[in-house]
Amino acid sequence: MIDEMDFRKSWSFFPTGVSILAAKNQKDSIHGMTASSVMSISLDPPIIMVSIGIERSILENIERSEFVSVSLLSNNQSNIATYFSKPHASNHDFFYNNNDVFFIKDCLGYFFCKKNDFIKVGDHIVYFLEVKEIEFDDKPPLVWYKGKFENSL
Repeated sequence: MIDEMDFRKSWSFFPTGVSILAAKNQKDSIHGMTASSVMSISLDPPIIMVSIGIERSILENIERSEFVSVSLLSNNQSNIATYFSKPHASNHDFFYNNNDVFFIKDCLGYFFCKKNDFIKVGDHIVYFLEVKEIEFDDKPPLVWYKGKFENSL
């Protein structure tokens, strides 16, 4: 049997980009969570996937929302990643929100997506999101490696 802590530690040796997954609730407030489990799935149509633990409070908002954003953080945004790694109420100060498109201000880039499908796998729900809008700047990424943020590659 594989020990959960050993499994977690083994993945810490694989550097990943850090993102904020966000959805609006029924009152139009934006809720976010830090996510490193994001990946490209399909080019035609453009689909990405995100994995969310079933205990995460954002699930209710994602289930009810038609659109979701994934903001990839730049190397000077570790404070935002830390903020959204903990449960809390929404925080509009971090988000740009115009014409129903929302994403983290000054991020490396974002994907604005429509939910396509989902599947429950183990203790997570994996969402497949069809990318409807995309924008990126040439900035260094924020990277998660060996249990901490790295500001450069």
